[in-house]
Amino acid sequence: MGIEFIHRVVRTSLVLAALIFLFVTVYYQFRFGAGILAGSIWGCLNLWFLTQLITEIFSPGKEVKKGRVIIIAVVKFPLLYAVGYSLLGILHLPPVSLLIGFTLIFLVMFLKALGRWILSMSKYKNTKVESKNK
Repeated sequence: MGIEFIHRVVRTSLVLAALIFLFVTVYYQFRFGAGILAGSIWGCLNLWFLTQLITEIFSPGKEVKKGRVIIIAVVKFPLLYAVGYSLLGILHLPPVSLLIGFTLIFLVMFLKALGRWILSMSKYKNTKVESKNK
């Protein structure tokens, strides 16, 4: 699992959050659905910036560009957390909905990893069965 796994998790989380937003908005409340969508977008941006920061610092055989690291850190830490504060303090979105949206990323990550593990186990069983049949 590499960087492409994280990019797929972010894409899947955003699509799932949009679908949940539509469902919750129609059947429950707009503010709660908006909170789930905003929490998921905020979490995906947080994960993306963290991925960029770690990749920039720890890539083997690549010189660390200090200016890029500083820009990523300035955007990720103060600005992204200010946006999180404004979602709670200014827009008054329900904290539970923001938490659900933020947690959605971890659920998608767990399910994708579980799916990969199950597929690898089935490949292992298939090769074991084929070797017994020979």
